[in-house]
Amino acid sequence: MAIASPSPAVEANDLVTLKAAIAFMSETGHPVSLTNLNRWIARYGIPVTTRGRRNWVSMSAVLRAERDEMDRMATG
Repeated sequence: MAIASPSPAVEANDLVTLKAAIAFMSETGHPVSLTNLNRWIARYGIPVTTRGRRNWVSMSAVLRAERDEMDRMATG
C-alpha cells in the first residue's frame, strides 16, 4: 500500500490535520466547523494530502481561505 506524500509545494511542517486546523481556528477567535472547512477546501482549491486515515492540509492555505472568506462576507 502506497502512502501519499505531501505536495512538493507545501512545507511538511505546514501540514496539519483537519481537526488540528479547526482547533487552531477556535483558539484564534475565528472558529470554523468541519463543514465550512470542507467548503473552503473546495472553493479555494486547497490541496488535501491523505496519510493513513487522516486528511492533512496546509495551515497557511487555511488561513488565506479564512482571510478571503472574511473579505467576501464584508463586501457582501
